[in-house]
Parts: sequence; C-alpha cells; structure tokens
Amino acid sequence: MPDFVDPADPAESGRLARTRLYWTAPYVAVGIFALTMLGLVWLLQLRDAETQRNAVARDVQWAEQTMRLHMQGTEEFLNQLARDLAVSALDQNGFQVRANQHIANNGELVNVVWVGPEELVRWTAPFDTTDWLTGDALSRVQAATLYRARDTGHATYGEAYQTPGKRHVLDVFVPVRHGREFLGAIVGVYSIERVLQYLVPSWFGEKYHLALIGPQGETLAVNSSVVDLDQSISYSIPLDPPGTGLVLRATAFRTPSQLPQALPTAMIIGLSVIVLWSLWLLRSHVQRRVRVEKERDRLFNLSLDLLCIVGLDGVFRRANPAFERILGYLPDELPGWPLLDLVHADDVPFAVEQLRRLADGQPVSFEIRCRCADGSFRWLEWSINPVREEKLVYAVAHDITGRKAGEEALRAESAFRKAMEESVMTGMRAIDLTGRIIYVNSAFCRMVGFEQDELLGATRPFPYWAPEELELCSHNLDLTLLGRAPPSGFEMHIRRKNGERLDARFYLSPLIDANGVQTGWMASVTDITEPKRVRAALEAAHERFEAVLDGLEAAVFVADARTDEILFANRAFKSIHGFDAVGRTVRGVAVPQPERGDYPVDPRGLTAADLPRELFDGELQHPLSGRWYHVREHATRWVDGRVVRMGIATDITERKQTAEVSRQQAERLQRTSRLITMGEMASTLAHELNQPLSAIANYCMGCVTRIQSGSAREEDLLAAMQKASFQAERAGKIIRRIREFVKKSEPRRSAVQIADVLDDAIGFAEIDARRMSSRIVSEVTPELPAVFADRIMIEQVVLNLIKNGIDAMADLPSEQRVLTVRACALGPRAVEVAVIDRGHGIGEEERGHLFTPFYTTKSEGMGMGLNICRSIIEFHDGRLIVDSNPEGGTIFSFTLPTEIASDRTVRRS
Repeated sequence: MPDFVDPADPAESGRLARTRLYWTAPYVAVGIFALTMLGLVWLLQLRDAETQRNAVARDVQWAEQTMRLHMQGTEEFLNQLARDLAVSALDQNGFQVRANQHIANNGELVNVVWVGPEELVRWTAPFDTTDWLTGDALSRVQAATLYRARDTGHATYGEAYQTPGKRHVLDVFVPVRHGREFLGAIVGVYSIERVLQYLVPSWFGEKYHLALIGPQGETLAVNSSVVDLDQSISYSIPLDPPGTGLVLRATAFRTPSQLPQALPTAMIIGLSVIVLWSLWLLRSHVQRRVRVEKERDRLFNLSLDLLCIVGLDGVFRRANPAFERILGYLPDELPGWPLLDLVHADDVPFAVEQLRRLADGQPVSFEIRCRCADGSFRWLEWSINPVREEKLVYAVAHDITGRKAGEEALRAESAFRKAMEESVMTGMRAIDLTGRIIYVNSAFCRMVGFEQDELLGATRPFPYWAPEELELCSHNLDLTLLGRAPPSGFEMHIRRKNGERLDARFYLSPLIDANGVQTGWMASVTDITEPKRVRAALEAAHERFEAVLDGLEAAVFVADARTDEILFANRAFKSIHGFDAVGRTVRGVAVPQPERGDYPVDPRGLTAADLPRELFDGELQHPLSGRWYHVREHATRWVDGRVVRMGIATDITERKQTAEVSRQQAERLQRTSRLITMGEMASTLAHELNQPLSAIANYCMGCVTRIQSGSAREEDLLAAMQKASFQAERAGKIIRRIREFVKKSEPRRSAVQIADVLDDAIGFAEIDARRMSSRIVSEVTPELPAVFADRIMIEQVVLNLIKNGIDAMADLPSEQRVLTVRACALGPRAVEVAVIDRGHGIGEEERGHLFTPFYTTKSEGMGMGLNICRSIIEFHDGRLIVDSNPEGGTIFSFTLPTEIASDRTVRRS
C-alpha cells in the first residue's frame, strides 16, 4: 500500500479510515481486556489474602485445641495416679511402670514426679533423670505452684522455666488428697520443645513456623529454624490452660514456589505488550519458533530421566545425555544400537513382548534391568508411546534401582520378622473386639496341640479351655474384652488336644493398627508348669532353710526397717529374748543393737534401689545380761518387697574375756619394753642431765664469788641466775619426760597433735642420736588434723622406730647417718607417720618374720619391739607397714585415725 493518499478521493479516505479502525480495534480490545484482568487480579489477591489469614486462625485454634486435648489426657493420667496413691493402691514399682509407660507414649513428657507436702521429691520417673532427684527440694516458683494446687484442689500449671540442662519445661501439679489430708502432688513435666514436636501434626509444622512465646515476650521454643517467613500471614492465640502467659504463634513460610503477588499483574501487562507487538512484528514468529525448538532441545538434554527416540525395529535413533550419567553410554554412540542389546538376558523375552505391543500401536510401561557400560545392571522403569505414522516410539526411562533395593530389603525384613515370630517360644494369640481368634503363632499351636486352621475363627468356648474351668475362662475373656484384665495377666489350665493339662499365664495388651485404632487384644502365653513346680520346690527348700537357721547357735532375726517390728527369729534368738519375740519390736525385747548414729545411713529411709546394703558390723554388750555379742546387720528386701534389717548376733563373751587378759598382758609387756628402752638410754641420759646440772652449779658458784668479793652488779647476777633457771628447766623437762614415759597408766585415747608427739619423741631420741653421731630431720606438714590416740603409746612406737633406724645406720659414715621423720595427712580421716633410715635395709626373708615375737636381727635384742609397735598401732585402728627406701635403707610407716573418724571407732571398740 502506497504511503501517499489523495485527500480528494473519498473512497480511498474511507478505506484508510476502516483500515485504521481495523488496526485500532485490537489495540483497544487488548487495553480493555488488560484493565479488566488487572482489576480482577487485584480483587482476587485481596480475597486470597483474607482467606489465608482466616485459614491460619482456624488452623492455630485447631492446633491449640489438639494440644489441650493431649494435656487433658495427661491430666487424667496424673489424677488417676493421685487417686491410687491417696488410697495406698500404688507402690513405687507400680508408679515407675505406669509413669515410664505413659512417658514413652507421650513424647512431650520428660518426667513424672511425686512431691511430698514437705516440698521434697519422693518418687521420680524415669530413673535416669538428672533434673528431678529423690530428696531434692522444690524451687520457690515450684513450691508456689504446689500450694496453689493444694488450695484449688485440681491440676495447676506453673510458669515455664529453664532447667540446668538449658531446656525449657512446664510443670503441672495434681494434688494428692486422702480425705482432708494433703499428701503432696503428682507433677508432670512438659518439655516445651517437645510440645511443639509431638502435639502438633507434622503437616501443620511443614505449613507454619510455630513458636511458643513466654509471658515476657521471649521465644521459648520453635519448630523450625527457617527465617524466611511471610509475616503478613500470622496469628497468635494464648494457651489456656496452662494459662501462664504462654502464647502460640503461627507464621506461614515464604516458600520458593509461592508466586509473587505482582506476578499476575506483570503477566497481564506483559501478555498485552506481546500481543501488541505481535501485531507489528509478525516476522518475529519464525524467530520465536526457532527459540522454542532450542528450548525443547535443552529440555531433552537437561532431563534427569532417560529420554530417547527408538524406531519400531527397536534401534536407537537419538538419546539424551542422561544415558551417560546413569548407564555410562555416550549419547553419540547409541544411535544404531538395538535396545535389546542393553537388556538383561533374563528380561529379553519380556522386552520383546513389549516391543511387539508397541508395533501394534499400544503404549507400554514396564520395568527391566539394563546393562551399564561397566558391566553392572540397573533397574529402569520405561514409559513408551508409539507414533505409527512416523514409525517411531518416544521413550522415557526412570532409574528405580534404589526403589528396587528398598523393596528387596522390605521383603527380607518381612521374611525375617515372620521367621522371628515363628521361632519364639512364647505363644501369641490375638482376638478381635468380639472375642473371635484372628491370629495364633506356631508356638501357641505347639503349646495347645491344635493346628492353626482349628483355632482361627474360633469363638468361646475355645478348644483349649479345660471343661471344669469353662466358667472361669469365660469370665476372664469378658474382663479382657472390657479392658479390665489385670497387668499381671491371667493364670489358667490349658487342655491340650491329646488331653494333657498344663498351666499357662496370659498377659493381655491392646492390639493397635497403623492408624492408632484398637482392633482387638493381643495375648502372650507362657507355659508356667515348670516354674510352678520349681516354686513348690523352693518352698520346700525354704522350710529346710528355716530348719538350718533354727539349728544355729547364733541368734538370727529379721525386722522391718521402718517400724522395727520383728518379722522372723530363729530358735536361738527366741531362747534368749523370748518365744513371743516375733511381732514385737527390736527395742521392746532389748536386743543389743547399735545407735542410729552408728549406721552409715538411716535404715528407715532406704528404698528398694539402695539394696542390698551393709548396715553394721561390730561388737555390742547386752544392756541387761552384760554379755558381749558380735552383731552384724544387713539391709535387704523381704518376701513381700519391703525393706528389712537382717541381724546375726554371736555370743563372744568368753572371747572378750580372753582378749581382756591378753590386753593386760600386752600393757605389762609394753611398760617393760619402755623400761628396757630407758635402761639402754640410762648412761646417755645421765650424761645429758650432767650438762645442765654442771651449768647450774657453775652459774651459782660464780654469783656467790662475786657477792663475796663485793664486786657484784645486779644486772650481772640477774643474767647468771636467768641462765641457771633455764638450765634447771631443761633438766626438769628431761626428768618429766622420763617419768611420763615409764610410768604405768591405762591407755587413754584423746585428740592429740601428732606434731607435739613427734617433738617429744625426737627430743628423747636426739640424745642417743648425738651419741651415735646421727642427725634426725623432721618433715611435718603444717596444720595437720588432730589424731585420736594415746600420746605415750604413740610416743613409744616412734621412739622405738627411731632407735631401730639409728642402730641400722651405725656402719655408715657419720655424714650419711640422716634419719627422716615425716608426717602428712591421708585425707580428712587419717594421718600417716613415716620413719626413713638409710641403713643396710631388710631382706625379703627377714621381712616375712619381722613382726614375729622373739625374732630379732640384733645380737642383744629381745625381738618384741616391732611386735609391740604393731599391736599398739592396730589398737588405734591403724596399720604398720615396712617398705624399702629407694635411696637405700628402710621406711617404717603407720597410720592413725583423725578426731573426725574417732566417733564410730570408739563405739566399735
């Protein structure tokens, strides 16, 4: 069409106007359509946003109701525990079983605890918890919740708090009352993190970001760490109860697949522009077609699945690069290859059949194994559509090797479970809710003697019921169907098919399907014929055991640890304390027993978890007869499960009298030993006393001379008299030490400082050491605790060991004659004293006879010194040990109890 138009030609002008109208009308229509679509999109977006907010509100309210229903179930369980505990129908073992089972079924719970009215934890489940330990006291916040539950009389929730393990928890206290008496509370401890994990369905957590907000606005728990959230779609609702300020907030995720709100508007505008441009640029159609073909090729090349084109003759025409990634074949080398060359030899007949169907124009889908370039095989799922007019088929193959392996593992697991089920020795029987048998295993069939076909579908009376117990068996079945079967199960007689009888115990549990719906009752059946026979034999053995106990000379009794009531006593005990002793209390029959403080723990506070435990092992005197008994008490469990004290008392009066005579003889021998020691040191002591006495005489004579000459000055006389006084005090101290060392006295143990004892002993020994050219070094740790000992006896031991050490170094050069006396603490309950010499040492053979009476390595020795030393140390509940000195010589060391450890030692002695 020419650009020039004659305006004088009306026909041409009309045609041009119509042409302009034809070209303008599409633009106007496109504009109106675009504006209309933009308005509709804006209205739809407003409606969609409101719909999403309403959906969030409904979902959050539904989630809050679901969480509350779960919490109400837990409250009912805790109320049942409280009721059973109030009527004493629940012991600790039952509490543990029921609480642990409920915790296992309710993952949001971490602890179930019984707290007494004194705010102390009494029972706790599970055992291995570290947050609630038996005997722990409640915190101030927990105590306030406990008293609020006591006042309100119903379940009360506390404030959320953080445990030492950095875990946020929430407590619910259910009061335990017996009449008007408040017995404490059953506490259920919720993990706030687990509340979101277990009480909210998984689909809800995948859809929303959930958070539990505390009273102060702090976030206590979230179900996801994703922070890409759509804050415009959010809803918060308070949790009531627990009603402690907790708020549940749900915020929708901003998923990558979510379309931006501006996308429809942009699409409308873009499409409008494209339409407008299409009217002007028709020639771009070819270019767009080429671009589309390129995109098709890109999709073909980038597909993760195998894409290929195959002729009806089964030969590859084209393959995508996925063949190289999955099978290892280059796409360029596959054209011309028959498809059957890749198929596993066992799958070739099946593949040929599918190719024939393709030749008939039928689409096929099948699974076969194809060979990889490395010789291995992979499972591929093929979906193939034929195009008969082109004589080609278009195929898509998906790698299902992993799925096949999973299916094979699932079949193997199913076969293993079936084999395990059939190999167990316990019989398994399942009935539906009407009482009809729906399952039995091989062990149950062997137990009753009937085949599986004879039992499946059977109703009451079952073939294995004993005719004489039909009524009892029917009653037990009714209890089972009502859900009132006891936890301990039923014991019943079974009649085998051949007429034999056996005893069996049935344990019942609900049969729950995969949807959580109960479909019947599962029973595990155990043959208890042999255990019952063993129990009867044990009862007979118990009677024989009692006969043996009655034949003992030792008095044996068993008493309740809490009430002190005597539950059992043998004949020897009854002959001493009366044949009516059983049923009375231990203190009521004047049984010799230790005081409460002598026990390492109070027996009244022991639980089953603390057993068995040694309570006492010592010697006591009867308060009335004055006879001595060796008493040993042991805490154990009684036949009814309670904690008892079992005591054995053996009369040792004659042995004590013999020991007293031996002790008196040992005391005389010790005194004799001290006298002998002083006799050996007599000459040295005389020389030691001669020095201060000579000094006193010289000072006094000098004072007299000066006074007579008239030249005496007062300050000179005062200095001389002070020196004479010092020498007199020195001589008096030597005499006092000798007198205290050799005087006869009864052993008197008291708190003494070991440093003072060592100073006095070294003061004695230094006299002899100087005579022998030896040196004594004292190494005493500062601020040692006081020991509980007889001062003179310990001083005798130290002096004897020092004298032996000095004698052992007599052959050494004088500069090497160094003897060390060392004292140090061995914890808070003992002190160790060591005497270390550098002498010739003691051989292994001599060490074996070292403490034997009258054995000595000295020509002039009596062989009683070390034996007496060991007797003294053992009298003080210590040990005397001899070791070799790594530097040469010998180390004699002994231990003494400190004043802290003295109380129980005195009571036992």
